Amino acid sequence: MSEQTLWKRYTQYLCSAPEIGLSLDISRMKFSDAFFEEMRPAIGKALQEMAALEKGAIANPDEGRMVGHYWLRNPSLAPSAAMRLEIESAVNQVSAFAEAIHSG
Repeated sequence: MSEQTLWKRYTQYLCSAPEIGLSLDISRMKFSDAFFEEMRPAIGKALQEMAALEKGAIANPDEGRMVGHYWLRNPSLAPSAAMRLEIESAVNQVSAFAEAIHSG
């Protein structure tokens, strides 16, 4: 590729997230200009499925359970008030136990 073509790809595909101090240059990865449009349906489906999981959809049908480890960091994301309270209670108990250990 010519320098001009590389520069054009760089300016087109540089992804910047200044709020977290991150820039990602994907311009040298081998994908066609149509790649993102071709991937739109699959990405849309993945985002819908992720949103369903975040709302409490069953992730493991064999065990009939949800996945929500991130709820432990932010219980307000839990799919129900009862689950949020359960998580907050467990986190408080673990924190109290850790504090008791640290304070002797």
